[in-house]
Amino acid sequence: MRSMTGFGQARSEDDHHSIAVSLRSVNGRFLDLKLRLREEYRCVEPALREVLTGQLARGRVDGTFEIRPLGERRVKVQVHKQVVRKIHRAMGSLAQEGLLSANLSAADVLRLPDAFELLPTERGWRDNDNALLHRVLTSALDQLVESRSVEGGKLASLLDEHLAALEAVIARLGKLTTGAQQEAAENLERRLEELLGDSKLDEARLAQEVALLADRADVREELDRLQVHIEHFREIADQQGAIGKRLDFLTQEIFRELNTLGSKSRNAAVTQELVEAKNIAEQIREQVQNVE
Repeated sequence: MRSMTGFGQARSEDDHHSIAVSLRSVNGRFLDLKLRLREEYRCVEPALREVLTGQLARGRVDGTFEIRPLGERRVKVQVHKQVVRKIHRAMGSLAQEGLLSANLSAADVLRLPDAFELLPTERGWRDNDNALLHRVLTSALDQLVESRSVEGGKLASLLDEHLAALEAVIARLGKLTTGAQQEAAENLERRLEELLGDSKLDEARLAQEVALLADRADVREELDRLQVHIEHFREIADQQGAIGKRLDFLTQEIFRELNTLGSKSRNAAVTQELVEAKNIAEQIREQVQNVE
């Protein structure tokens, strides 16, 4: 079992680049990759996503890739002369109206918005740099997966404790509901006798009503299904891969059976046990939301 929460980071360099990668993941219904890297390196993003999707199935993953060229940075200065010309003419017009000085210094030009643009030149990205990036990402990803596995182990222990507690409640419910059908039938007969007094009861109709009431009070099927769900839950929890969605579905089924039990019960002790069972099931649901 793996959690969806984890962290990993790695750093290395070759003779051309220094590369640092950090990965942080949190809960998510699906795999959502948010990768941050400089625009000039966007060409490598598809390869990065392929590596990540090969190891991760669910969760929101924020990845930061710091790729820094070693040595002097080479750039090209792009001057947008049309911008400078139009601003110069506008300043000349304002100067003629006596609103400002007509002189436009070099410092003024440097402060003009959009007048200059620094464009990085070809950085010489090589196959060796791709290999370096892949090694750094793999190292950070291994740490992330390991941390998710450690958290997953803790989740597995907590879920096992909750399942054991739920089984204990189910056992108590089984004892409390034993004889519930007979008790319901006796209560019905007693109430009818009180209402009718000396009047004769239609035995056939009474037997029919008792049978219906006894059937409504029978919760053995729900208790059996609860136990089956718990056993299935444990089987899935021991499997590899992304199991969180399946465990979440089973948790919903457990709640459904508990609600059905509650609708059939008229016993205060049973109701109290059901409240405890739902509390445990809610704890299971909260933990399952963290499972990949």
